[in-house]
Amino acid sequence: MDGDFKAPIREPEGRIALDPVVRVPTAKDVEGLAALFFEMQRHYRRPVAHETALDAARLACKPPAATFDPRVLIAVQDGRIVGSIVLNVTFPAFELSRALYIRDLYVSAAARRSGVGRALVNAAARLTYAEGYSALDWTTEAINEAAQQMYESCGARLLPRIYYRLAREDLTG
Repeated sequence: MDGDFKAPIREPEGRIALDPVVRVPTAKDVEGLAALFFEMQRHYRRPVAHETALDAARLACKPPAATFDPRVLIAVQDGRIVGSIVLNVTFPAFELSRALYIRDLYVSAAARRSGVGRALVNAAARLTYAEGYSALDWTTEAINEAAQQMYESCGARLLPRIYYRLAREDLTG
């Protein structure tokens, strides 16, 4: 993916803020992305060690080398990483095509409600179609009304689906 993806944002008070730059992370972003991942895990009440966040950031900052490697975008504002979106490749999708799936979208607490999430989703959509994927799909918690409103403001539509998970602790015998 070439270039940065810019989107206007507004601060909560209504003042226009510096636009976040949404771009692919590089090795220079490992420390900043690790700090965001560390914050994210604490937010979800699943804290990790700093080294674990660093390992995840190193992986996220590697350029995709294979068809099914994840795609990652970050939002940078005032020189600081304030958001990230991780996209997984899914197959088969519509008419046996490949699609992208938002596995995780996170915006730092300090940058929420300022348009960073919308900028990340819009950049992910542009990446999806620029790289020839058929669709961009994702889920959110049914009770997360703020996220649902943001997604719908991006033009997304709610699909009539039910999401299942079978975790290790759910297995019997």
